[in-house]
Amino acid sequence: MSDSTRDQYARGHARASIDAAWQPRCAPSVQSVPRPLKPWLDEPGSLTRRLRGLCGGGFNVRVAREGWRIPAVSESLSLGLRLSATGWVREVLLRCDGQPLVFARTVMPAAILRGHYRALRHLGRRPLGSLLFGRDTIRRGPLTVARLEPPHRLHDRARALTGVDDAVWARRSVFHVGTKPILVTEVFLPELVSRLQQEGAH
Repeated sequence: MSDSTRDQYARGHARASIDAAWQPRCAPSVQSVPRPLKPWLDEPGSLTRRLRGLCGGGFNVRVAREGWRIPAVSESLSLGLRLSATGWVREVLLRCDGQPLVFARTVMPAAILRGHYRALRHLGRRPLGSLLFGRDTIRRGPLTVARLEPPHRLHDRARALTGVDDAVWARRSVFHVGTKPILVTEVFLPELVSRLQQEGAH
């Protein structure tokens, strides 16, 4: 089997797996989302802004890791990358009073990290949303949603960083900066659901 044939086969197999995991928000399998979390999954604007509203001055960003990596197959497909291509991968925890509420993973092709947007490699503890939202040159694609369980790669990363064992809900979308894509995935951790339930009880 040639390399190109192997790549096409892997893409076809991965595409089937992606379609099974990530679904449109309106899909029947997504309707079991906990009620307090539904507005967060549907949030069309900045999730960071919404978290600041919940946390007040207790909001902060902790960078877990960032650097050049080969993305997961599903991520490469979403970005139109070759399966062997590297991208700039940034993983952060969005925290409230020191408690992680959201695990976020961003994958950026090398082509976008030039010119004005090379600053994306040097965000530090600044949230990505501070650059993505409120700019006319940036468009957001459709949101898709998944319920992640072990041994899903994203769940494994969230567990390594936070110790979460239960299934978690996540959403992701592709932002288009001109013609260049950025994939943003946000995993909603149990502590967020707990806080939202407490807020609703008051």
